Amino acid sequence: MNDEAELERERRTDLAKVNIEPEKFIPGSYGCHEALHTASLLMEMVSRHLIEHPTIMLDREFYARARRIHGDLFDLYQAIGAKHLPR
Repeated sequence: MNDEAELERERRTDLAKVNIEPEKFIPGSYGCHEALHTASLLMEMVSRHLIEHPTIMLDREFYARARRIHGDLFDLYQAIGAKHLPR
């Protein structure tokens, strides 16, 4: 099974475990804005508490991993914002 199919199976399994009202979390909703804000907060935390941490800066591998995490969070923030915020 390819990675995308496996990821979708896991997403559906996780979704089946929770009881949510989708209209409260779709783009344009408060719930979606909350996810956008959380992505922003996590980006700031990764930057301030990981990327700028001396241990991380001293180790090439740690630094590269922290930067990738920050980049992935930025991409998530942009993806949520593109669907959530009116143009």
